[in-house]
Amino acid sequence: MSYGKKLLLLGVQCGVLMFGALIIWLMVYSRDENNRKVSREIAEEWGDRVNINCPFISTGAADGKVTLTPTVFNCNAQVTTKSLHRNIYEAEVYTAHVTLSGAFNDERLAMLHEDVMIKLVIETGQIQMLSPLKFNGKSIEWKADSTYLYAYLPIEDLKGEGDFSTDFDIRGSWALNVRQTDDKSTINITGNARNPSFRGVTLPTDRFLSDGEFSARWVRNISQSGNSGWVGISFLVGVSSYQKVSRSMKYAFMIILLTYISVLFTEIIMKRTIPLTNYFLIGAALILFYSLLLSFSEHLSFGVSYLIAAVMTIGLITGYMWRMLRSAKVGLSMGAILTLLYGSCFILLSLATYALLLGSMILFAALAAMMYGSLQIKK
Repeated sequence: MSYGKKLLLLGVQCGVLMFGALIIWLMVYSRDENNRKVSREIAEEWGDRVNINCPFISTGAADGKVTLTPTVFNCNAQVTTKSLHRNIYEAEVYTAHVTLSGAFNDERLAMLHEDVMIKLVIETGQIQMLSPLKFNGKSIEWKADSTYLYAYLPIEDLKGEGDFSTDFDIRGSWALNVRQTDDKSTINITGNARNPSFRGVTLPTDRFLSDGEFSARWVRNISQSGNSGWVGISFLVGVSSYQKVSRSMKYAFMIILLTYISVLFTEIIMKRTIPLTNYFLIGAALILFYSLLLSFSEHLSFGVSYLIAAVMTIGLITGYMWRMLRSAKVGLSMGAILTLLYGSCFILLSLATYALLLGSMILFAALAAMMYGSLQIKK
């Protein structure tokens, strides 16, 4: 068989193998969707994202019109995250101890002439260990409505500086947001998280990130105008093992192509015909690598899974080439080539900023090696 015809048939083989890679990718996609679904279920059962509004005073009118918002509002939240597991799936959730304090304008309080209610709107999440509201030094028990907490304030209790405070524990997931007051507010959120992301109408005035610990502080001065909306933090899950496997499969065709060319060069240099069946079996081993990677990554870290799957695949193909051509040198050389390919792909998966640059350099080096190899064959 001429090498031109063999190259054509090897191209057809590559197409068939890529169809097999597509099947594995669909498997990865399906399991990733299941992972997302179960993670959402776990998070919702624990407590969804939490939005905490600053307390406000409302009249007893039927329309519940907001009468007063705090002129000073402080919120301190101490967050502790953890992972909950269900079978092989996981979700990151958190508990937070939240302390709210501040003051209403005493002059505006003095203008009120009827009993009012102070409301605290906390959207979603699950409140635990709710402390009474302290208003002007007096403790008032909170009552719960379907969408908010409220406490009645008799008109005689409104006299004073309008200081208030309360604290509670809350469970949630995905995000913790706090609404700033229209006047002066200070919001502090601290704790631990794998991938915290600060968000809101403004970025934190001060922030700190180190080894999973974080702190963020938003300060709004009374002299500022606008930008009084929500601020807070999102707890990103990060890149899942399924996403990493999916990304690694983008390099499947490159690995198959470079391996086939290496085997073809070996065949030409040694002047030993290698049947197409043997090529196909080598290609099948390269595709099976991704199935092994997917299986191991559901139980181990991605790095360890990649190492195990790569060692198994490289060992299999190295031994196969050794026995097929009865040459330890050829087998070990093929093992070295595959080690370089899988090692380079792992580095590409680990990098973000320089992935394209490194990938281009690797392909250039591979092309240069092939061109040099072709000159050796001609001789």
